[in-house]
Amino acid sequence: MKTAVVALGGNAIITPKEKGTIEQQIAHIDQTVVHLKKLSRKYRLVLTHGNGPQVGDLLIQQKKGRPIPAMPLDVCGAMTQAQIGYLLQNSIQNILRKRSITVLTRVLVDKKDRAFERPTKPIGPFYNERIGKNMVRQIYGWRKVVPSPKPKKIIEIDQIKSLIRQGLIVICCGGGGAPVIRDKGLIGIEAVIDKDYSSQLLATQLKADLLVFLTDVDYVYLDYESKSPIAIRRMSSTEAKKMINDFKEGSMRPKIEAAVKFLRKGKKVIITKPELLDDALEGRTGTVIE
Repeated sequence: MKTAVVALGGNAIITPKEKGTIEQQIAHIDQTVVHLKKLSRKYRLVLTHGNGPQVGDLLIQQKKGRPIPAMPLDVCGAMTQAQIGYLLQNSIQNILRKRSITVLTRVLVDKKDRAFERPTKPIGPFYNERIGKNMVRQIYGWRKVVPSPKPKKIIEIDQIKSLIRQGLIVICCGGGGAPVIRDKGLIGIEAVIDKDYSSQLLATQLKADLLVFLTDVDYVYLDYESKSPIAIRRMSSTEAKKMINDFKEGSMRPKIEAAVKFLRKGKKVIITKPELLDDALEGRTGTVIE
């Protein structure tokens, strides 16, 4: 049976400007999992997911909860892997009637990665104005940014492969995975790995047939924030490579870069909304890169 890695965007769990209550998160996850039914009949599924809003909220809670000791960013990432994995497992059991498991995943990064000198990864809630340094303006407002080193190795890859062979839907690399460096052993480090890059590395190491990015847009668009954005329905990996710099860092660019890298050995990448996945699989909508 073929394998598909599906990267769930943040909107699959919390949409912009929502408070992110547990009821809202469960509702969004259920809505997303419903759209995985058809795919789960044709492929062995491996799910990754974002955790930016959850990590950001956790950091805010920690600041307000003093004098309780605050946990570092990598630990907060691990905590939210379990949190979101738990919600996904319940939804998969209730809707797909399939077995699933969450693997708390560590991902090796290079401690000399230049990303530590230039934070770019948005996390946490949106603000109406800039409230401190290391913030970036996005469509819905200002967000805090943190270092985002590139993933080098998925530490638990052998365990993930074993669980897939047992027929389970595996939830892993949540939030890009908990970043660790090698320094007399494995040590966590303050950073957030982009889930798109980790999803690509995972899909490549699993020799997956399909990599799917479920996000908040129906297509990849050129000039997305302009008055006349241009939808891209199909493109080759060669065309995608030439267009990488046409997309914003921290937005669509990581997905395009990940697609190009995956397609060196993989077969197909789909980028679309969760509710359009079935039509995208038939080539009727969404952006397909081959």
